[in-house]
Amino acid sequence: MADDDYLDPDEIIDPDDRAHRRAGDGSFGFDDLDDLARRAVDTVLHLVRRANALAGAVLLFAVIAGVGGFLLGVAALSEGMQTVWIVLCGFFAIVAIGSVLLAMWRLRSVRTGADHLVSEVKSLIGGNSEHERVVIQTVQTNEASSDSGVVELSRGFFDMRSMVSGRVGDVKHLASAITAVTTFPGLVALATLISFVFLGLSLIFLIALAL
Repeated sequence: MADDDYLDPDEIIDPDDRAHRRAGDGSFGFDDLDDLARRAVDTVLHLVRRANALAGAVLLFAVIAGVGGFLLGVAALSEGMQTVWIVLCGFFAIVAIGSVLLAMWRLRSVRTGADHLVSEVKSLIGGNSEHERVVIQTVQTNEASSDSGVVELSRGFFDMRSMVSGRVGDVKHLASAITAVTTFPGLVALATLISFVFLGLSLIFLIALAL
């Protein structure tokens, strides 16, 4: 991300400038709050786009590994073990593929509810200095490390997840968005692990068929 897009926290919460930037009732000035909320939402949507691309690749990998392992297992195993393999393979294939599909569905829900995110972030921040600090820190961290991996960037939202957990009813779209990006690494890791197990078993089945 370009340097001039970087969110300098001093531009938002400079203590020497607070008196000029706050409204008369002590609340955060609308222009500043609006800008911060939009930057936070842009950060979430940028991560969602990258996560969707990664999820698509993992889904393809899971399908290939699962189907390949299933077919090789059926060909290599005796009739009694075939039934066991079909049941086990089917279960773990569903878990692997289902994990990725769940992650993708959650990410998709973020994009469909994007219009509500800015107002909900503003509602969450308004009048609460601790929430303000957490949002600024999250935006800062993600913008400064925008070239990092999706999993690493997702970790930056865990503080926000704790923050919105008690206000799900007020900021349901934001809560869903934070849940989507923070649960994404675990769901993708589960699918990837199962897929590698299928690959290892496929290699064993290939060797057995070759003997």
